[in-house]
Amino acid sequence: MNIQQFGQLVPIPSVPRQLCEGFARQMQPERAEAVKQRAIAVWVVSRYLDRYNYQSDYTQSSAWNLALQALTELADLEIKEGEISLGIVECIPIAESAETLEIPEQAVMSDRIAYIAVEINPENTWGAIVGFTPALEIEFPELSIDRDNLLPADQLLDLLDHAKNIAEKAEKDIWEPLKNYDWLKNLGEEWFTENRQAIIAQLERALLLENEAVWQIESAAQEIEALIGQFAAVESSKELVMSREDATDSKRQELRQIIGGLFRSLRDNQK
Repeated sequence: MNIQQFGQLVPIPSVPRQLCEGFARQMQPERAEAVKQRAIAVWVVSRYLDRYNYQSDYTQSSAWNLALQALTELADLEIKEGEISLGIVECIPIAESAETLEIPEQAVMSDRIAYIAVEINPENTWGAIVGFTPALEIEFPELSIDRDNLLPADQLLDLLDHAKNIAEKAEKDIWEPLKNYDWLKNLGEEWFTENRQAIIAQLERALLLENEAVWQIESAAQEIEALIGQFAAVESSKELVMSREDATDSKRQELRQIIGGLFRSLRDNQK
């Protein structure tokens, strides 16, 4: 652990530690340790974010639900600021000696805004946020992330700040225009409702990873097009693929104008 990670250290009191050990005792031996580590990782992330006045209920995580623990490898945590939901993160234990963060296939969900690596000492008395990776690419998600390529924990706060700003601006500057966007009208209101958080996750990813406005817009647009393509009907999907190959296609340009308008609005708010 380096000095920067030491600053992210979260002591684990006996009560949550004993609760997590209790979960493990109710599992099959081959699952026990992994179940305990996931539950602790979720608690550590929740406590860490509490320092910065973000709210999260770790007891609502799949990792703290006995029935789900037996069936899944999920360690999800919804983060809020007041009444505003900022999104869902996945909390993944990582060994001190591990060179990569391995993301469980079950956890590859389009609504995840970040995958957070949590190191826990052998005695389970402290945990630390090692780093994170933001929302994965829609078409080609990378499940193994080099430890050195993880973003530092303080940038997680930047991601959540983007999430808050998008949530505050979204209804007027993104949801209304997108609902009238041709590709989304074809998919229907139900699709839009189910994939709302996935769209937000890709907007946040673009803002966090790209420095130039033009690349922020292009990155977000390409991922949203990929998301639409996964659910479009066969004929619509073929049309979408063809339009994605044409940089001058009017529908592609319209989507980029919508995203660009939102991002400009966010920048104006920061001035």
